[in-house]
Amino acid sequence: GEFARDIEILKATGVAVVFAAGNYGPAVGSSVEPGNNPGSLSVGAVDFYQDLLFQSSRGPSACGGAIFPSLVAPGQDIFAAGLTGGGSNPSAYAYLTGTSIAAPHVTGAMAVLMAAMPDVTASQLDSAIRAGALDLGVSGLDNDTGAGYLDAVEAYLLLATWAAADGDGDGVSDPLDQCPNTPAGAFVDRNGCSASQLDSDADGVSDALDLC
Repeated sequence: GEFARDIEILKATGVAVVFAAGNYGPAVGSSVEPGNNPGSLSVGAVDFYQDLLFQSSRGPSACGGAIFPSLVAPGQDIFAAGLTGGGSNPSAYAYLTGTSIAAPHVTGAMAVLMAAMPDVTASQLDSAIRAGALDLGVSGLDNDTGAGYLDAVEAYLLLATWAAADGDGDGVSDPLDQCPNTPAGAFVDRNGCSASQLDSDADGVSDALDLC
């Protein structure tokens, strides 16, 4: 739990938290910090055929026995920026393998989704990434591949569906609506709240009727 408080603070300020699952597989229960903190989105690694890499850490999580990892992403022979090695590799590119190169696929997908939907929250991003993953292996969540294989398009479609939902018909989507039960036909502010729903001074009288 060394990083639990840090993760809690980051998420409270709207920062999405993603960590590599670790390369301590194939043993069962080979999760490591900080990926196995309950508040983390942990990423395991698969190859080109979506088979789990031998070294990718497995669950259950050492922190409470939860499913681990959260999901998986490409992690074998990924061509990416690398170290120059003091000039021995002047091109500064390398083929990298492991969960540390799988996790950036998820953070990159999140960045793209945030660019497409600026109003999306870190919590909604996390949920969409998990729910949109392509199930691998045994049906449902498992301790090898978690929710499955990263699918940014499916995550986008889920976010779009959630954003379009407007249960009370006030013109503000449910994920952004702070007053979800607006009376029919009432004028609302940008947060989806009508005057009859607001009570700024918390005196039990709505702003619409409050003279003091």
